Amino acid sequence: MKRDFYLDMAKSGRRLPIATHLVLHEKADPEAILLSGPRMTAVMAETARRFESPLALPVMDLTLEKDFMLRAIGVAAADAAAYHFEEPPSPSQLAAVEAASILDHPRMAANCSALRELARDRGSGRAELVPVGMSIGPFSLLSKMLRDPIVPIYLAGSGTSPEDSEEVALLQSLLPLCESVIRRSCEAQIDAGAAAVFVCEPAANSVFFSPNQLEEGSTVWDDFVIEPNKRLKKLFESRGVDLIFHDCGSLSTAMVASFAVLDPAMISFGSPVKLWEVESFVPKTTVIYGNLPTKKFYSDEEVPLDALPGMVGEIESRLRASAHPFIVGSECDVLSMPGYEDVIMRKVKAFCSR
Repeated sequence: MKRDFYLDMAKSGRRLPIATHLVLHEKADPEAILLSGPRMTAVMAETARRFESPLALPVMDLTLEKDFMLRAIGVAAADAAAYHFEEPPSPSQLAAVEAASILDHPRMAANCSALRELARDRGSGRAELVPVGMSIGPFSLLSKMLRDPIVPIYLAGSGTSPEDSEEVALLQSLLPLCESVIRRSCEAQIDAGAAAVFVCEPAANSVFFSPNQLEEGSTVWDDFVIEPNKRLKKLFESRGVDLIFHDCGSLSTAMVASFAVLDPAMISFGSPVKLWEVESFVPKTTVIYGNLPTKKFYSDEEVPLDALPGMVGEIESRLRASAHPFIVGSECDVLSMPGYEDVIMRKVKAFCSR
């Protein structure tokens, strides 16, 4: 789409939550809906229309690509969450992942089916909703495959070679595999009709990467975060698809500035980042999105309902003064939590009202 679409969305003054998870869990059988393309279509469309958003998004579930990969190599579903590679993937494991189809994964197939239906509706003029894909980023997937990713990242950042460290060797061996899986996930969603893809890199942050190493000239951030995402962006450009980039971690200004090379249509930050403090490091052709602390909306102590106008007002007043295009929204998908659905929804409605 033309970049003006996002800039006009920002000019409209909309406040847009990512709330598919919250709406999904209003239903009696959310787990069944996640496996049904037609029912996911309905939930994505309902969420967009309820909050007057032109963007229809799947649930921001960043476990799907890992689950796909582990299913392919024979890891039982019950063991997937706790599974980590202890040695480089074998040739047979690599071949098994390569041979597996993204659409063999039930959740990913349902998401693609929903995107396909939304794209058909948009193409036929029955609806104006923009179908948006969702994927974890290459580095964040890599971080999920290791028991302790911080140590090998630090060793790599200090110049330790794969030949001198088994941990660094494992890190290096997994990056191409993770990057390939993310590319295939995004390709499947683009083939289904996604006009943009929300790429989420929450692990790309100052906990996993030492700001001191980066200031001293280490290329580890570029090697594991920026370059893989640049390659992904080239895919999007070749297919005429927009990048919406999300990082909800704690970030230095140098990290924020580095994302400029990805030229996302929108960039989404979490509540650890003060948007007005980083806006000057983001090109004004990129809409800044976020970043109310929606992870804490379940708690009236952490986020009282009557505090929301002040939170929204601070973001809006400071970013208007900067003249940077922005949209006030959630820091991630607004998660439904058992017993707290009503209080969370009240707070989402409160910050969306104008």
